[in-house]
Amino acid sequence: MARSDGDGDLLATIYDAIIEPSGWDEVVRRIVEGTKSFSGNLLLHQADAGSLTALSNVDPVLADAYAQTYHKNDPLKARAWSIAPGEVRACSYTQTDSFRASAYYDGFVRPQGWVDLVVTGLVRAPNAFALLALTRSPDAVWVEPAEWRLLETLAPHLQRAAAVHCLLARTRATANSLSAAGFAVFVLTGDSQVLFANPKAEDLVRRQTGLRYERGQLAAMTPALTHRLHALARAGSWPGRAEGDIGGTLELSRGKNCSPLLAHVIPLAANRAAAVFDIDPPAAAVFVVDPAAGLGAQIERFAASFGLTVAETRVLGEIIGGSGLLAAAAKLKITEATARSHANRILAKTGTTRQTELIRRFFEAALPGLPTSA
Repeated sequence: MARSDGDGDLLATIYDAIIEPSGWDEVVRRIVEGTKSFSGNLLLHQADAGSLTALSNVDPVLADAYAQTYHKNDPLKARAWSIAPGEVRACSYTQTDSFRASAYYDGFVRPQGWVDLVVTGLVRAPNAFALLALTRSPDAVWVEPAEWRLLETLAPHLQRAAAVHCLLARTRATANSLSAAGFAVFVLTGDSQVLFANPKAEDLVRRQTGLRYERGQLAAMTPALTHRLHALARAGSWPGRAEGDIGGTLELSRGKNCSPLLAHVIPLAANRAAAVFDIDPPAAAVFVVDPAAGLGAQIERFAASFGLTVAETRVLGEIIGGSGLLAAAAKLKITEATARSHANRILAKTGTTRQTELIRRFFEAALPGLPTSA
């Protein structure tokens, strides 16, 4: 079917909605009108980036009731959500007496005057799904050929736009989460090229506080520290090296009369780099913390997730802050033997065997979309 100027304008509206998600409501409204449907509902859901729902001619009270109650007993839910991306499928709502007698039909479908449902699959993945559902009224039960062809023409564009929307939503969620973190975060390739830096990381480099950019690479303020940083990034980004006791910590000077920053360099497993940052090459992460500022909230959350006691949590804070056990014992006014006992229990509870592995587990827990105890 030749594309009309109106179709071309609709395609532009679809792709504009990627940049401005509020535009999805206009997309749904125009598709409802173009297919002579009764109402429309576009749903985009991601486990790690929330949901977006765009509606046209749907009672907001009933839409909320569906989200709260009726979705639990929607008899077509599983079938509709199993639709393949790009597929257009018609599903009848009212073909059987048993369905008409159901509470779902009586409380949700019948009050809205729906008869048929036409679904276009958009995204189907383990952690995300998206679809466009159009409802048909009693005087327009069957979709006419021209209307069906319009849906088939729009389907691949809707599919691509929804996939890009999901990608951008996940990127925004990652950036927002890491922007709120209490530390700077860099993600590096094996040759120390920067793949990602949150605002705190960019601010460190801009002020050249311990770190700087040099020929596209992340570098420290001295050749010796830069060599060590690059060696840790290179070791952490080797394929297959993202498990176990590897990584390291650097002290970054920030001038006279100032305590140093700590840069913890840890490897990122390929599946985690892809899940959180959407990157394929092996990568290393650099977490830069100010021991004087503390990481109280993050440490409390991590400790709670692993059932650490108050005393163990205090020792954990000293370890993350760069203190050795002797220094931690002195600061906490406990014996070295007690500090070591607490540290051993922390390792056992977190499933780690050495302090470098514990530090890595702590900072991995700060990455969005990953369970703390993963």
